[in-house]
Amino acid sequence: MSSHAVRAITGALLGAASLNSLFFAYAQSTEDESRQETITITASRLNLAPREIGSAIAVVDRAALETGQIIALKETLQDIPGVQISAGRPGGSTNVSIRGSDNDQVLFLFDGIKLGDPSSTSTQFSSDNMTSLDVERIEVLRGNQSSLYGSDAIGGVINIITQRATEEGVRFNVEAEAGGYLGVASEHGGHLLQRGGVSLLGKQGKLDYRLSLTGTKTEGPSIADPRTGLSVTEDDDYSVWAISGRAGYQLSETLSGQVVGFYNDSSTDLDNTTSDSVNTVDKKDTAYAVQLTHETPDSAWKNELTLSRYNAERLYFGPFYSSGGDLYDGTKDTALFITRYTGFDKVQISAGLNWEDESTDQVTLYSGNFSEGISTTSVFTELAFRPTEALSITVAGRLDDNERFGQFDTYRVTGAYYLPATLAGGDVKLRASYGTGAKAPGLYQLFDPTYGNAGLKVETSEGYDAGVDISWARAALEFSVFHSDVEDEIAFGYPPGKPSGGYIQFGRTKKQGAELGLRYSVTDWLSLSQSFMVLDAQNEETGLWLGRPRYSGTTSATAQLTDRFDLTTRLRYRSDNASSYGGVTPGFVTLDLLGNYDLTSRVALYGRLVNALDQDYQLSYGRNELNRSLYLGVRARF
Repeated sequence: MSSHAVRAITGALLGAASLNSLFFAYAQSTEDESRQETITITASRLNLAPREIGSAIAVVDRAALETGQIIALKETLQDIPGVQISAGRPGGSTNVSIRGSDNDQVLFLFDGIKLGDPSSTSTQFSSDNMTSLDVERIEVLRGNQSSLYGSDAIGGVINIITQRATEEGVRFNVEAEAGGYLGVASEHGGHLLQRGGVSLLGKQGKLDYRLSLTGTKTEGPSIADPRTGLSVTEDDDYSVWAISGRAGYQLSETLSGQVVGFYNDSSTDLDNTTSDSVNTVDKKDTAYAVQLTHETPDSAWKNELTLSRYNAERLYFGPFYSSGGDLYDGTKDTALFITRYTGFDKVQISAGLNWEDESTDQVTLYSGNFSEGISTTSVFTELAFRPTEALSITVAGRLDDNERFGQFDTYRVTGAYYLPATLAGGDVKLRASYGTGAKAPGLYQLFDPTYGNAGLKVETSEGYDAGVDISWARAALEFSVFHSDVEDEIAFGYPPGKPSGGYIQFGRTKKQGAELGLRYSVTDWLSLSQSFMVLDAQNEETGLWLGRPRYSGTTSATAQLTDRFDLTTRLRYRSDNASSYGGVTPGFVTLDLLGNYDLTSRVALYGRLVNALDQDYQLSYGRNELNRSLYLGVRARF
């Protein structure tokens, strides 16, 4: 298809979208009180109603995951205003950015377990292997959250919450799909994908349980893009299998407990930015937790204790690594206690104590060996006030005591003002927040024998956002402006005495912009959606761009053509990206077509045509994304 035809089709679709005040591709927070539980888990440490929340939060529910045929969880993040990802292909190494943040400034939670690999460059979580089977919803909290969640949450929080059986009996879920390139794409390598999963959920009296098993395997294409690479000829394989589960028990009328966890085992080929590589990495992720909850019969007082561990073990193989593989082994241990009291009329209060220990063992030919650890003890509190029926204010503060860097404090203030049936019958919520954050350097950044810098200091940040949420019967709008400054941000550079490079602190960085989301149910059978962000991310001292696309968004339209069949068109687009490595990625628009058919009340068939216009594009410079591909699958519940 010619470039003129592509532009014509794209322009028509975007024009239709902009004229129709479009609908979010995900289930966003509204003022419906019945959805309170699904919204307030991440936004606050208190039991706040949606109208009282002054933060920007999005919720991707189970129905949205299935309609959008989201298998790898990272796929849905790019459809949320303010969020960008660096790789869309299966298994591609992915960084998640919220409002221009780095990946290590985004905290991932899995059923309350803090995820973060201390053996990586800076403690952070790689979401490449996370799938959607048995995920009930994903909550994305945007903006600085250090006072609530600690140093990994300068950019925001992504909370993955799995399904839990609530009715007596047993249920089985089964999913399977396969697909690949349409036609021959010899210049880009081949592509074949197979995925499957099965899970068991049940409840018997006071006991509920879930057990899930999933697997994914792909054969190419090359990770290095032939269009920007040299002599790129090989395909790059990726495979992963995973098991996860939970078991909960109601110990008494006021006391309950559960154990929860997951294990991922993956193998991935690696490439250089612009050339093939014979390197590979095998990775194992293990996470588990024990959680106890005490709640008084009137639900006014609630106490929670969580003991968790996350471990990531990576083995790299190749000519520059040791014969048995270069080892990076990181462990994060966490103990968290929270108490909440909501029995007062106008005030709610929570307080908590958190202990974290991060450790890493590194045995590598590439850059050397070391074994280090750092522990941090924290106390925090949050108060919520409702001085009038319409106005809600929260104040949170945290004190961290890091055994290497000493004490540092952070705080956060939010406000929400709710006006029912104000604008053409729509409910209006005005919201704003201001917060500070702090993040200690990672163990690798500090202690790696070749690239480490023991003189690094704590990153500090401050930021604000302000916005409005409007909800009508058939439409909703979310709009926010945001600004964040980070002092002493850490990056790779060339400090004096290190010609091979190392980690430096390069002054003050600024991220600011605006994000928009719209949803509109045109009729009972047609809904439209739009997410969009404009972002300015620069180093304030040098004026250099930080390698984030200035514009990004998703436009979708879903038609319920019959009681059993729905069809979705989805456009994803970005402006050019001045990448940190290699060069600039051009702007692009991709089109996906998705169909879902309910064969019976328990069995659904689905198919999607990805990159239907067969566009050549990159999310990160030198990284190859998929050409036109077709996937067919089945989803069943018994």
